[in-house]
Amino acid sequence: MDLETRTLKYLRYSNKVTEEQQKLVSGAIAEAVRYARPQFVYRFLQLQKDDNGLITCPELELTYPSFQKLLTKFQSDSLCILVSTLGPAIDKRIDALSKTDASRMLLLDAAANALIEDETNKFQERLGLKEETFRYGPGYGDVPLSMQRVIFDLMPEISKIGIVLDDSNLMHPMKSMTGLIGFRSH
Repeated sequence: MDLETRTLKYLRYSNKVTEEQQKLVSGAIAEAVRYARPQFVYRFLQLQKDDNGLITCPELELTYPSFQKLLTKFQSDSLCILVSTLGPAIDKRIDALSKTDASRMLLLDAAANALIEDETNKFQERLGLKEETFRYGPGYGDVPLSMQRVIFDLMPEISKIGIVLDDSNLMHPMKSMTGLIGFRSH
């Protein structure tokens, strides 16, 4: 999916786009790209099956039914934890626009959401994972957002790319994401 289509998806826009609207979206994407400084960290972990057939990982609690179903479906024997960010400048720009131009702020926010997803997809492709699941993030389905804290404790290198967690386990900069990706190593 291209950035324009993805941005429109984040805006929940499904009508035909006029030429003027297309220019506004293209401008927001260009602005997002200008302010973004994508960075990534990742870690590979081995998965095991316990006596009950549950997929386990010594470093992370993975007993959540939806995630177990996904890992089992793909017969994953490994896990990649991928953390990405666009950096603080884009958050600051979105915040500044929120005080002066709400329409542009909404457009830039949607474009930044599309961009972090796109940049993370590209980086994930470069990892060359085989038979991978989709990225499953803490806070998605039955996987609690509190898993963020465990991941941050497990991966101190996350702080080197400028991401911190607040008391609610939300990442800052906001245009950051955590993904758990099951894959087969053989």
